[in-house]
Amino acid sequence: MRIENIIPDFLVVYESNQDFRMTDLEKYINKHPDIFKQYFPNHCPKTEERLQMAINKYPTKIDDIRMISEQLPTIIKDVEALFNKTFKLDMALHYKLIVGTFGSNAFVTRDNKREIYFAVEKLSADIEHLKVIVAHEIGHVAHFSFATNQDMDWTTVDWMHGLTTLYTEGAATYLSEKIVPDLNESVYFTYDDEGDSWVKCYEVNKTEVKRRFLEDVSNGWNMAKEKEWFRLSGGNYFGHNRLGYLLGTDYVEQLVDRVGEEEALTFWVENDVKKDILAWLDTK
Repeated sequence: MRIENIIPDFLVVYESNQDFRMTDLEKYINKHPDIFKQYFPNHCPKTEERLQMAINKYPTKIDDIRMISEQLPTIIKDVEALFNKTFKLDMALHYKLIVGTFGSNAFVTRDNKREIYFAVEKLSADIEHLKVIVAHEIGHVAHFSFATNQDMDWTTVDWMHGLTTLYTEGAATYLSEKIVPDLNESVYFTYDDEGDSWVKCYEVNKTEVKRRFLEDVSNGWNMAKEKEWFRLSGGNYFGHNRLGYLLGTDYVEQLVDRVGEEEALTFWVENDVKKDILAWLDTK
């Protein structure tokens, strides 16, 4: 395990300037070019408007940023240890803790499936909320590890397809619920206490959500649909973003009921998971 925490570098720059400006933010970003090349532009646009918006919002989050910088490394160590113990894994993960510009809150990098970023300005400082989002991201790596241990042919995976995202996000959410159990359901999707209406929207509209996702995926996948169903910038269809996470979790939970947990979490090794999801989406 390696934890690279560059939040203190941000705090030094922020707290040494009574009037934190664009040049100060750029100084922090430019100090860590290799780290931020993974963040910009794939997980946040790097525009003057976006950077200025972040500068304007930092004062409302600075106390949380300080607390998270202190708490998150310990939480990561504890949650990874729990994954390793529960699933008999030995994951050598690399974590990067940054202050971003209000884009993605956390992600596993595309080039290295054992490298996880947390952009803490987007996170709740509540310890339980932090445990859940850490468990979700480690859950992705654990999910990949299960398949690798069964000789998964990764060249067959279409990482940019919505059905792949639905399965992987559902698996990560399922695992986060297993590792950090007994919290309010919405915490596993929004990583805060503000998600009850979001889960209710899904439950009320579940049949239509399934129908609309099936329609979207049947007519060709693209980035606009990816954003609608899985990104914070979506939410045009039903008024709430990332409903694909709830849909994916529903799929994985019924798959666990149908074939068992181990088989469900490695289902894509020997089965056509896309075909299986399409059949499930088409059921009432």
